[in-house]
Amino acid sequence: MHLISSFLSRITRTDRLTYQRNVALLALAKMAVDLTTIVLLPGTDAALVALSWANPFTAIARLPLAVCLSTVGFFVGLVWNSVRRLRDTGLADWAALLTAIPFLNALATVVLALLPSKRRTVWDLV
Repeated sequence: MHLISSFLSRITRTDRLTYQRNVALLALAKMAVDLTTIVLLPGTDAALVALSWANPFTAIARLPLAVCLSTVGFFVGLVWNSVRRLRDTGLADWAALLTAIPFLNALATVVLALLPSKRRTVWDLV
């Protein structure tokens, strides 16, 4: 437990613009993998792949492995960046898990992208 807490204490902050850029790059990378999989594997259902964006837990057994791995990578990166963004706003880190809940993740991501950063004071250095 000490290892996890010492690892999490080293997480840096991410400002609003960096968070927006990181989320956009994660989405582009997942989209590239998904579209490549649809083109290269002829039996892939495009509607099922599109549904994996909204709810990653739907019919995961019927999706190709590349789509499953890109979905996991996308959500791990999204939660990681959300923790860093929440550190910048001064809110609780656990709220980053809201970005991993199906159908709530889009709203939570937009809210995190628009929240202002916490104003720094001299007492933050102490």
